Amino acid sequence: MNIGVWMSPAVLAHKLQARHDRNPEQAWNLARWPKALSNPGPHWLFVASARLWRGYFLLASDVLFNPRDASAPYALLFDTRTWTAIPPLPAKFFRGFTYAVPDLSPAPPTVP
Repeated sequence: MNIGVWMSPAVLAHKLQARHDRNPEQAWNLARWPKALSNPGPHWLFVASARLWRGYFLLASDVLFNPRDASAPYALLFDTRTWTAIPPLPAKFFRGFTYAVPDLSPAPPTVP
């Protein structure tokens, strides 16, 4: 399943810079659980930034849950080395997450 999130250019740059860190794993926090991620994977996190879809990360099979964080208790984990850029496509602004992501048929590979 694919979900999309909106990142500012600065946040996306920070996530991409983490590819060179000792620990390349990053997280994206959400206020509500994307029910489609409860289905068997693999799952991809598509990123829109500056009004364009830019690419995607392969989501880890593990998710963190912090019930004490009322604003964003779910943390999706991904290895920044799985970043795959796509040709920029127009993206309408949204909040939270969306299932309306670019169609990459066939599905993105599970191994970069």
